[in-house]
Amino acid sequence: MNGCHRLALLAGVAFAMVSGALLSGCSSTPSAAPVLLTLPSVSAHAGAVATTGADAPASAAAANQPLLAVRRIAIPEYLVARRVRYRADPSTLAEWPNTYWAERIEIGVSREFISALRSQLPGWSLCENNCGDRSPTLAVQVEMVPMDYLRSAQKLQARARVVVSSAGSNPRVLQTQETSYELSASADTAQGQAQTVADLIRQVAAATASAVRSVKP
Repeated sequence: MNGCHRLALLAGVAFAMVSGALLSGCSSTPSAAPVLLTLPSVSAHAGAVATTGADAPASAAAANQPLLAVRRIAIPEYLVARRVRYRADPSTLAEWPNTYWAERIEIGVSREFISALRSQLPGWSLCENNCGDRSPTLAVQVEMVPMDYLRSAQKLQARARVVVSSAGSNPRVLQTQETSYELSASADTAQGQAQTVADLIRQVAAATASAVRSVKP
Protein backbone atom coordinates (compact mmCIF):
# COMPACT_ATOMS: atom_id res chain seq x y z
CA MET A 1 0.00 0.00 0.00
CA ASN A 2 1.55 3.32 -1.07
CA GLY A 3 1.58 6.49 1.06
CA CYS A 4 -1.27 8.22 -0.79
CA HIS A 5 -3.52 5.20 -0.49
CA ARG A 6 -2.75 4.93 3.26
CA LEU A 7 -3.55 8.61 3.85
CA ALA A 8 -6.86 8.30 2.02
CA LEU A 9 -7.82 5.29 4.09
CA LEU A 10 -6.98 7.04 7.38
CA ALA A 11 -8.95 10.11 6.32
CA GLY A 12 -11.98 7.94 5.59
CA VAL A 13 -11.81 6.26 8.98
CA ALA A 14 -11.51 9.62 10.75
CA PHE A 15 -14.50 11.01 8.84
CA ALA A 16 -16.61 7.99 9.77
CA MET A 17 -15.72 8.37 13.47
CA VAL A 18 -16.59 12.09 13.54
CA SER A 19 -19.84 11.51 11.66
CA GLY A 20 -20.85 8.78 14.09
CA ALA A 21 -20.16 11.00 17.07
CA LEU A 22 -22.21 13.84 15.59
CA LEU A 23 -25.14 11.57 14.80
CA SER A 24 -25.02 10.08 18.31
CA GLY A 25 -25.08 13.57 19.83
CA CYS A 26 -28.01 14.66 17.70
CA SER A 27 -30.08 11.60 18.55
CA SER A 28 -29.61 11.79 22.35
CA THR A 29 -32.55 13.06 24.38
CA PRO A 30 -31.86 15.93 26.84
CA SER A 31 -32.14 14.80 30.46
CA ALA A 32 -35.24 15.94 32.31
CA ALA A 33 -34.90 18.82 34.77
CA PRO A 34 -34.90 17.67 38.42
CA VAL A 35 -38.15 17.97 40.35
CA LEU A 36 -37.87 20.22 43.43
CA LEU A 37 -40.37 19.23 46.10
CA THR A 38 -41.58 21.43 48.95
CA LEU A 39 -43.81 20.53 51.88
CA PRO A 40 -47.37 21.83 51.43
CA SER A 41 -47.96 24.74 53.77
CA VAL A 42 -50.12 24.15 56.83
CA SER A 43 -51.05 27.85 56.99
CA ALA A 44 -54.18 27.41 54.89
CA HIS A 45 -55.52 24.99 57.51
CA ALA A 46 -54.11 26.73 60.54
CA GLY A 47 -56.52 29.65 60.84
CA ALA A 48 -55.43 32.92 62.43
CA VAL A 49 -51.75 33.14 63.33
CA ALA A 50 -50.89 34.40 66.79
CA THR A 51 -48.34 37.13 67.39
CA THR A 52 -44.96 35.65 68.30
CA GLY A 53 -42.06 36.97 70.31
CA ALA A 54 -39.49 35.88 67.73
CA ASP A 55 -41.06 36.71 64.37
CA ALA A 56 -43.24 39.77 64.96
CA PRO A 57 -42.62 43.18 66.54
CA ALA A 58 -43.02 43.15 70.31
CA SER A 59 -46.38 44.35 71.58
CA ALA A 60 -47.92 44.82 74.99
CA ALA A 61 -50.19 41.84 74.44
CA ALA A 62 -47.36 39.53 73.38
CA ALA A 63 -45.19 40.65 76.28
CA ASN A 64 -47.87 39.53 78.72
CA GLN A 65 -48.29 36.12 77.14
CA PRO A 66 -46.39 33.06 78.37
CA LEU A 67 -43.47 32.19 76.09
CA LEU A 68 -42.96 28.71 74.67
CA ALA A 69 -39.54 27.68 73.38
CA VAL A 70 -39.91 25.18 70.54
CA ARG A 71 -36.88 23.00 69.85
CA ARG A 72 -36.20 21.87 66.30
CA ILE A 73 -38.32 18.84 65.58
CA ALA A 74 -36.30 15.62 65.32
CA ILE A 75 -36.84 13.24 62.39
CA PRO A 76 -35.02 10.02 61.50
CA GLU A 77 -31.43 10.56 60.37
CA TYR A 78 -31.94 8.31 57.33
CA LEU A 79 -34.44 10.82 55.92
CA VAL A 80 -32.11 13.82 56.25
CA ALA A 81 -31.03 14.06 52.60
CA ARG A 82 -31.82 16.08 49.48
CA ARG A 83 -33.30 13.02 47.78
CA VAL A 84 -36.92 12.20 48.66
CA ARG A 85 -36.78 8.80 50.31
CA TYR A 86 -39.41 6.20 51.11
CA ARG A 87 -39.51 2.73 52.63
CA ALA A 88 -39.44 0.05 49.91
CA ASP A 89 -39.61 -2.78 52.46
CA PRO A 90 -38.88 -3.13 56.19
CA SER A 91 -35.11 -3.11 55.62
CA THR A 92 -34.70 -1.08 52.42
CA LEU A 93 -34.94 2.60 51.56
CA ALA A 94 -35.55 3.83 48.02
CA GLU A 95 -35.72 7.26 46.37
CA TRP A 96 -38.14 8.89 43.97
CA PRO A 97 -36.30 9.26 40.65
CA ASN A 98 -34.90 12.70 39.80
CA THR A 99 -36.73 14.26 42.77
CA TYR A 100 -35.16 16.46 45.45
CA TRP A 101 -36.36 18.43 48.47
CA ALA A 102 -36.17 22.14 47.68
CA GLU A 103 -34.82 22.74 51.20
CA ARG A 104 -33.44 20.56 53.96
CA ILE A 105 -36.33 18.36 55.04
CA GLU A 106 -35.71 18.81 58.78
CA ILE A 107 -35.89 22.60 58.36
CA GLY A 108 -39.13 22.45 56.39
CA VAL A 109 -40.73 20.07 58.89
CA SER A 110 -39.77 22.31 61.84
CA ARG A 111 -41.02 25.48 60.15
CA GLU A 112 -44.39 24.00 59.25
CA PHE A 113 -44.73 22.47 62.72
CA ILE A 114 -44.19 25.84 64.40
CA SER A 115 -46.64 27.48 61.99
CA ALA A 116 -49.31 24.91 62.90
CA LEU A 117 -48.53 25.10 66.62
CA ARG A 118 -48.96 28.89 66.71
CA SER A 119 -52.55 28.63 65.53
CA GLN A 120 -53.23 25.99 68.18
CA LEU A 121 -51.90 28.17 71.03
CA PRO A 122 -53.32 31.68 70.49
CA GLY A 123 -52.67 32.63 74.12
CA TRP A 124 -48.94 31.95 73.82
CA SER A 125 -45.92 33.55 72.21
CA LEU A 126 -43.58 31.14 70.49
CA CYS A 127 -39.88 31.29 69.81
CA GLU A 128 -37.69 28.80 68.00
CA ASN A 129 -34.68 27.68 70.05
CA ASN A 130 -33.29 31.17 70.77
CA CYS A 131 -35.75 33.40 72.59
CA GLY A 132 -33.45 36.43 72.83
CA ASP A 133 -33.64 38.32 76.11
CA ARG A 134 -37.00 36.79 77.08
CA SER A 135 -37.20 33.84 79.46
CA PRO A 136 -39.45 31.01 78.23
CA THR A 137 -42.15 29.70 80.50
CA LEU A 138 -42.02 26.22 78.99
CA ALA A 139 -40.06 24.34 76.34
CA VAL A 140 -41.25 21.61 74.01
CA GLN A 141 -39.32 18.97 72.08
CA VAL A 142 -40.89 16.65 69.50
CA GLU A 143 -39.24 13.52 68.09
CA MET A 144 -40.81 11.66 65.19
CA VAL A 145 -39.21 8.22 64.96
CA PRO A 146 -40.08 6.38 62.84
CA MET A 147 -41.53 8.54 60.07
CA ASP A 148 -41.69 6.04 57.22
CA TYR A 149 -43.61 6.37 53.98
CA LEU A 150 -44.50 2.88 52.71
CA ARG A 151 -44.90 3.38 49.00
CA SER A 152 -46.40 -0.06 48.33
CA ALA A 153 -49.24 0.72 50.75
CA GLN A 154 -49.25 4.49 50.07
CA LYS A 155 -49.22 5.13 53.82
CA LEU A 156 -47.12 7.21 56.17
CA GLN A 157 -46.47 5.52 59.50
CA ALA A 158 -44.97 7.55 62.32
CA ARG A 159 -44.65 7.77 66.07
CA ALA A 160 -44.33 11.15 67.77
CA ARG A 161 -42.92 11.70 71.24
CA VAL A 162 -43.77 15.08 72.76
CA VAL A 163 -41.87 16.28 75.82
CA VAL A 164 -42.94 19.46 77.64
CA SER A 165 -40.44 20.71 80.20
CA SER A 166 -39.77 23.72 82.36
CA ALA A 167 -37.25 26.26 81.12
CA GLY A 168 -34.11 27.50 82.83
CA SER A 169 -30.77 25.96 83.70
CA ASN A 170 -32.33 22.94 85.45
CA PRO A 171 -35.34 21.96 83.32
CA ARG A 172 -37.81 19.37 84.59
CA VAL A 173 -39.95 17.14 82.41
CA LEU A 174 -43.56 18.08 83.08
CA GLN A 175 -45.43 16.12 80.45
CA THR A 176 -44.59 13.29 78.05
CA GLN A 177 -46.89 12.01 75.36
CA GLU A 178 -46.39 9.37 72.66
CA THR A 179 -48.79 8.83 69.77
CA SER A 180 -48.72 6.59 66.68
CA TYR A 181 -50.04 7.82 63.34
CA GLU A 182 -50.95 6.22 60.03
CA LEU A 183 -51.98 8.46 57.14
CA SER A 184 -52.96 7.47 53.61
CA ALA A 185 -51.68 9.25 50.50
CA SER A 186 -54.04 10.43 47.79
CA ALA A 187 -51.70 9.42 44.95
CA ASP A 188 -48.65 7.27 44.28
CA THR A 189 -46.39 10.27 43.73
CA ALA A 190 -43.69 12.17 45.57
CA GLN A 191 -46.18 15.02 45.95
CA GLY A 192 -48.63 12.60 47.56
CA GLN A 193 -45.93 11.60 50.04
CA ALA A 194 -45.17 15.26 50.83
CA GLN A 195 -48.86 15.90 51.53
CA THR A 196 -48.99 13.05 54.05
CA VAL A 197 -45.99 14.60 55.85
CA ALA A 198 -47.82 17.94 56.01
CA ASP A 199 -50.94 16.21 57.36
CA LEU A 200 -48.80 14.46 59.98
CA ILE A 201 -47.24 17.77 61.07
CA ARG A 202 -50.68 19.29 61.52
CA GLN A 203 -51.88 16.41 63.70
CA VAL A 204 -48.71 16.36 65.79
CA ALA A 205 -49.01 20.13 66.33
CA ALA A 206 -52.56 19.67 67.65
CA ALA A 207 -51.40 16.95 70.05
CA THR A 208 -48.47 19.09 71.19
CA ALA A 209 -50.73 22.06 71.87
CA SER A 210 -52.96 19.83 74.00
CA ALA A 211 -49.92 18.66 76.00
CA VAL A 212 -48.79 22.26 76.55
CA ARG A 213 -52.25 23.36 77.69
CA SER A 214 -52.37 20.51 80.20
CA VAL A 215 -49.35 21.95 82.02
CA LYS A 216 -49.91 24.97 84.25
CA PRO A 217 -47.14 27.54 83.65
